[in-house]
Amino acid sequence: MTHWESYDNQGKLIFRMHMKSVNYSHLAKLILIVVSIIVAGGLSFMTLILSVEINCANPDEMLTIPRGASINEIGDLLKDRTCIPHKSIFKTAIRMTWNDRNIKAGRYTLKGISNVGELVRMVTNPSAERVKITIFEGYTIVKIAELLETRLNINSKHFIDLCYDHNFVQTMGISAPSLEGFLYPDTYIFHTSYAEEDIIQILTNQFKYIYEENLADQYDESQYSMLELTTLASIIQGEAIFSDEMPLVSSVFHNRLKRKMLLQADPTIQYIMPHRKKRLYQKDLSIDSPYNTYKYYGLPPGPINNPGIDALLAAIQPSTTNYLYFVADGQGRHIFSRTNEEHNEARYKVKMKRNK
Repeated sequence: MTHWESYDNQGKLIFRMHMKSVNYSHLAKLILIVVSIIVAGGLSFMTLILSVEINCANPDEMLTIPRGASINEIGDLLKDRTCIPHKSIFKTAIRMTWNDRNIKAGRYTLKGISNVGELVRMVTNPSAERVKITIFEGYTIVKIAELLETRLNINSKHFIDLCYDHNFVQTMGISAPSLEGFLYPDTYIFHTSYAEEDIIQILTNQFKYIYEENLADQYDESQYSMLELTTLASIIQGEAIFSDEMPLVSSVFHNRLKRKMLLQADPTIQYIMPHRKKRLYQKDLSIDSPYNTYKYYGLPPGPINNPGIDALLAAIQPSTTNYLYFVADGQGRHIFSRTNEEHNEARYKVKMKRNK
């Protein structure tokens, strides 16, 4: 028995309490039991939440989690698709698994996801599946979008819209009417979870890296801006198949620009046509568009495709020639001429050769 007594200043007893000795081992067991019940209850509740079924109306549709999306916003996305009965289920699951800061923005397929636990694992540990994709020199925004839709199942319309969105273009650090010309053609390894914004960021970053590494030193000596050089490079890319001819093609355009002659580049006409033609007619050359280099002097407002490194280098390093004309020889190469008379003669020879 334990006693507690208290006395006043005169020594008179004012308080006395008796208490049996505490059995600390029994108390510890009691606390452990209580904690175990609480933990077990919590685990049971978490198991219940994580086992809630995912039953989306359209499981084939990709779930896109935007950058910076909150748990509530993602819950709304899932609720709107009827994947979960209430957004609080996702919110609770994320917080109970301590994944508040681990959600990865991107695109996810809900195919094969049967419960909330699998969903949480998927969006906090993005798919490691990767796809190797080659974007060829001269591809346009539209052609790149179609390729990516086929291989990565992205939304091609959203991709194209972003590339022409002035505000989005500015966030990429590109001063141009669109991102045409700045989606660098190369071979890439993309995660299947990448959103359209992620892919565009990668392509434009690669362009800026290539430009900085290979052209920046010469850029200061050029009279043209990055936009103008890339525009010229895209025209060169559209004209020449072989890289060894690109500096010669470039020299023709540089010479014509210096003399204030129309560039008269067929690829600029093809760019404004609804569908590419095997052969252009006079009526096509009369289309009223700032991209029509048969009608308007100087360079068009922006690139007509996405050029590779050879065309970019050719644009800034043209061969030194007096050429003002060239014509396709029918074999993938060109015949270059200094005068209109030479050019007409070359065209005649090509025509006669074609008619044999």
